[in-house]
Amino acid sequence: MRSPPTVSRARRIAASLLIAASLAGAAAVFGAAGELGCEGDFADTPLCVEWSQALDARAKIQAILTDLAAVEQPPWPPAELAAANALFEEGLALFRDEYFGDAAARFEPALATLQAIQRSFEAQLDATLTEAQRQLAAEDFEASRTAFRRVLAWQPDHAAALTGVAHAEAGERIKGLATEALAHIAAGDTEAARALLDGIAGDFPGATLRQARRALADFDARTRRNGFITAGYAALDRQDWSAAAAAFERALAIDAASTAARDGLAQARRGAADMALSALRRSLETALAGESWNAAIDAVREIGRIEPDAVELGSHLPELERLAALESRVDQALADPQRALARAMRGNTRALIAETADASTVGERIHGKGLALQAQFERWTAAVAVTIRSDNRTEILMRPGRKLGRFRTRDLEVYPGTYTLLARRKGFREKTLPLTVQPGSAPVVVELVCDERF
Repeated sequence: MRSPPTVSRARRIAASLLIAASLAGAAAVFGAAGELGCEGDFADTPLCVEWSQALDARAKIQAILTDLAAVEQPPWPPAELAAANALFEEGLALFRDEYFGDAAARFEPALATLQAIQRSFEAQLDATLTEAQRQLAAEDFEASRTAFRRVLAWQPDHAAALTGVAHAEAGERIKGLATEALAHIAAGDTEAARALLDGIAGDFPGATLRQARRALADFDARTRRNGFITAGYAALDRQDWSAAAAAFERALAIDAASTAARDGLAQARRGAADMALSALRRSLETALAGESWNAAIDAVREIGRIEPDAVELGSHLPELERLAALESRVDQALADPQRALARAMRGNTRALIAETADASTVGERIHGKGLALQAQFERWTAAVAVTIRSDNRTEILMRPGRKLGRFRTRDLEVYPGTYTLLARRKGFREKTLPLTVQPGSAPVVVELVCDERF
């Protein structure tokens, strides 16, 4: 059974008297036990067994009586305790006269009654404390205080009940303050509500207090939300789309269901998109005027990212991509004329020149590059006279090209470019001679002979 940490003076006196009487009786019993010789081999004799059983029951009864004596205003029927006490006293008298079996016969029903009283009291105590705590949590502070005080009527120093009464009284006071704060909030006087709630220290439990604090926090959140919405619409009026979007996003972070904030954010994003589209379309016009096809492509693609159904995607992009690719091919041909004019590539180069011939379809810039490519093609396809002199004993080869054989003089016509002449003769060291033929150059004369033996 629960025992309080301290007992009242009256209970301490009663308990001390009872314990003193019990100790005196125990001393007499132990003396008799020694005289009976209930030790060693004699401990299992019928007399000693009866003595031991009676002594055990007597000790349990005394312990329960000590506990029950500490309870003030006991809730059990007095007649039940009196009947158990009467049996106990009869058993004590028989025990002193060494009628241990008869004493045990009195002790056992007395013990059963006392145990039942003790269990019933402990169950009632637990149930009262549980109900008091439930009422405290439900903010039924008057009922909770009454229940805790019922426990204190039995055990005036019960720690949990003392704490419960203090909490119930504080809770009742705080509930009143919270109720008053809710009334102030409903009336729009949030400063008065804040003053009341700020005076309540800590996180004291209570649904009304939580409700009041939540109502004040909701009011503050609405105030902040409304401030952001106001700032957002002011930014819309200034066409400051970025500031407007930021304000509306902060409002939505507080209240995701705000229609005004959602509508404002949509307007801000539409305004920012329209502004970006206007700038991109101006860039597109500039790029088209300057025939800057890649810049124009970038502008069209960015327009499409912002507005997927933009007309520029269909009306400009395919043609711009064609022109950009065409210009890239012309630039490559101009940068590497020897490759562009190689035998395998001449057909492609002629087709490229033809593709750039009409300025109305390719623009002046590509057309101009096509004319430059045509001029380059004509210069690089105009053969140059080359005369090679040898000794008629050296084998001459031209790369790229062909075997020229042995001769004293050989006249050729070659396209401009870079070549290598090789000279071979049995028993002599091989020679190479690089030959670069410039477009439109004068006739070229070279001499190549293997004249150095191994």
